[in-house]
Amino acid sequence: MNLYLRLLLTLIFGVRRERLAPHQESNSSFRVLPHDIDVFGHMNNGRYLQIMDVARVQWMLQAGVLRAMRVSRWGATLGGNLIRYRHALKLFRRYVVRTRLVHWNERWFFFEHAFIDGDGRTVATGLSRAALRDRQGWVSTDVVVGAVAPGACTPPMPDAVTRWLAADQTLERCQARCDTQPTSPSLEHAS
Repeated sequence: MNLYLRLLLTLIFGVRRERLAPHQESNSSFRVLPHDIDVFGHMNNGRYLQIMDVARVQWMLQAGVLRAMRVSRWGATLGGNLIRYRHALKLFRRYVVRTRLVHWNERWFFFEHAFIDGDGRTVATGLSRAALRDRQGWVSTDVVVGAVAPGACTPPMPDAVTRWLAADQTLERCQARCDTQPTSPSLEHAS
């Protein structure tokens, strides 16, 4: 089942799920399918990031964010992911992704994703950040929260998010340095 089919099923069946408050956790169930597998016989590491996208959409649907996006004509933008793998997920293995909103600042919403296998083991954990935009630019998280859960307050920033943002700043400096260096001759003629 490809990503788009998983997203479609999430949208169809997610409508029937209970409504969540912003701080509540959403649980998305999946199974490792043949197209998820890499040459080593377990779920490909890139697939985890796609599954995080689907799980975040389910959370957004249950929390009422997708409805607010549709009404206000907002679009979503992913600002990055961080993931740690601990155990492999093998073919046809069932697993759940627990997704929860852990913090927000003036622009970004930060999510935690935990991949739990059928034995209750955490096989991977991830963080992601997402923001909303309209035609004028970034939509403030205060506006989004006001539309979805007026009066909700952000939890304190978890240490993991603080450290991730610090590492992200290091990568941003690396990117700026790469942007100022001349293009490598071997890349100029690449097709």
